[in-house]
Amino acid sequence: MNNYKHLKNVLNYNIKKIAECSSLFYENSAVDFTHNRKLNFETTIKNVISMETGSLKDELLKLNDYSVDTPTASAFIQARSKIRVEAFQILFDRFNEKTHKDKLFKGYRLLAIDGSVLPIDNTIYDEETTELRHGTTAKAYSAYHLNASYDLLECTYDDLIIQGEAKKNENDAFCQLVDRYKGKKAIFIADRNYESYNGFEHVVQSGNKYLIRVKDIHSKSSITQSLGPFTDDEFDIDVFRMLTLKQNKMTKACPQLYKFIPSNMRFDFMTKENPWYEFHCRVVRFKITDDTYECIITNLDRDEFSIDDIKNLYCKRWGIENSFRELKYAIGLNALHSKKRKLIQQEIYARMTLYNFCQRIVQEIKIPKKDKRKYEYQVNFTRSFHILRHFLNKKGGETPPVDHLIAKEILPIRPGRSNTRNVQSKTVVCFNYRFD
Repeated sequence: MNNYKHLKNVLNYNIKKIAECSSLFYENSAVDFTHNRKLNFETTIKNVISMETGSLKDELLKLNDYSVDTPTASAFIQARSKIRVEAFQILFDRFNEKTHKDKLFKGYRLLAIDGSVLPIDNTIYDEETTELRHGTTAKAYSAYHLNASYDLLECTYDDLIIQGEAKKNENDAFCQLVDRYKGKKAIFIADRNYESYNGFEHVVQSGNKYLIRVKDIHSKSSITQSLGPFTDDEFDIDVFRMLTLKQNKMTKACPQLYKFIPSNMRFDFMTKENPWYEFHCRVVRFKITDDTYECIITNLDRDEFSIDDIKNLYCKRWGIENSFRELKYAIGLNALHSKKRKLIQQEIYARMTLYNFCQRIVQEIKIPKKDKRKYEYQVNFTRSFHILRHFLNKKGGETPPVDHLIAKEILPIRPGRSNTRNVQSKTVVCFNYRFD
């Protein structure tokens, strides 16, 4: 059995197992799905996972082979509304558990943690997702903030925390993702804005490693201000600070030894009864151009991980940035099919499950090598996704060798290419006909 068929069977098996105890995931177990209808619990979940970016009616027609018995958009929304978000969350977790393969770097999994904003419809006011902006012409802005843990070697999402944009707290989400992790030893890799003593020590207490880029030593808001002084050049040094809740003459007189933690700074490992905590880290600074530097804080052992290893590991972090682009545009998370907050969360978990399904197939595709090619080639993920979604929905008939179809959809890898990053404010993909 090829990889595609195996993963499709695993996905369908897990949907069936959840359907066997489906009443646990009904909003109202006394009345929901009590009648025998075409849109039952299992079919509704499969349809949510398989939807593409078209209008809701178009998607239902495609999912039902343009049958005259195709359910209406209203019937589909009513069926979705009966299912709790936890059903999709558990499916995401179980599919990962059954299909994950450990790919390691020096014995560690590489898990990048980062956040991404998903704009949603702002006509429904919600204290969690809606920010009221000031000004006479300013409109309310609504969004979800996705805090994801991403396996950089397997190229799949490992865990997810969804926060409303108005209530987001990336450092808190980072700590939760670390605390929830139960797999093999890992290196948690993150970018700026995740620099905090609390986050560092959550990783240490979990028995894992961290590698986090921080603002450079000249930034007044960088955590390195309390770990210095440092030379204005490249360096790789070990730092010790005694963290404390006390602020007295002794701690003020020795800032190179003590770091005061004020009451408004979260730190979960000290109490009034025990107001001292030993903090150790390694600070690495290296050049990326003639006049710019990167600064990394880590607890990786210097004997095991050189500066070149640290540079390489941080460069790999870009994989999670690419994954968000693929999730939103290739998989279609940007094109939501509802305004309702619960249904949006359903789609988030459904799209991430589908992303992992596709990536676990794509990563195993072997591209034939040819001597006369100028570049190395990689699989075209967007085209692969369309192929996989088509056959995931296919009912009956013989399925062609999907792996061979995907192997023909390739793109050249052109090293050294770069473009200026054009950062623009994002808005929801808002088509009135899409929503119900």
